[in-house]
Amino acid sequence: MSAALDRLAGIDTRLYLVTDSAQCAEAGRTVAETVRSAVAGGVGIVQVRDKDIDDTEFLVLTREVVAAVAEAVAGTDRRVPVFLNDRVAVAGRLREEGTDVHIHVGQSDTPVAEVRALLGDAPLVGLSAAEDAEFAAARATGAVDLVGIGPVFDTTTKADAPAGIGPDRLGELVSQAGLPAVAIGGIDATRVPDLRGLGLIGVCVVSAICRAADPELAAAELLAAYGDGGAV
Repeated sequence: MSAALDRLAGIDTRLYLVTDSAQCAEAGRTVAETVRSAVAGGVGIVQVRDKDIDDTEFLVLTREVVAAVAEAVAGTDRRVPVFLNDRVAVAGRLREEGTDVHIHVGQSDTPVAEVRALLGDAPLVGLSAAEDAEFAAARATGAVDLVGIGPVFDTTTKADAPAGIGPDRLGELVSQAGLPAVAIGGIDATRVPDLRGLGLIGVCVVSAICRAADPELAAAELLAAYGDGGAV
């Protein structure tokens, strides 16, 4: 795991925001406005996710998010990577333009070995995984920098999401992963303390920030609840 952790050096991985365009709109903000505020509040990783728009629209959205992150961290030495959810072609185009973006894929998306072949060694690659065979396959590729495990709690963000696995099972999976792991699914400030000390490098949230009245305050409250996350 040490090599993967080395690639995450300089990133505050404790709070990872996955965007939801519809939730941001319901809250009266654009995705970029939400991201700018959330990063100002302490979000350390952003993943752009929108399954309902085409690649052209996604490219525009990602450029807006990258600009929002840059604005939020201006004048600091913070490194806040922007991941794209499964849009490998969009990631490739942005990287060719000199924009430093990264990629996250699920088990049914572009295989991580193919992602590496297409994008090269530089970008970080995240993978959703939830069982030992998936972790073993991820380790074998040598292409995965971090895994997302969940849903930890029941969630309505994804219509087809299975029932939450709970903190105890999460802890077991983190110990099996052998890769830096973040938790996702139904996580809010009241539940974050239950995830401390499980070996995670951080927690992912969607609605806890996208639906928040004040994303900056919501991010700060989540970080305060998580603290240092306990020992990794």
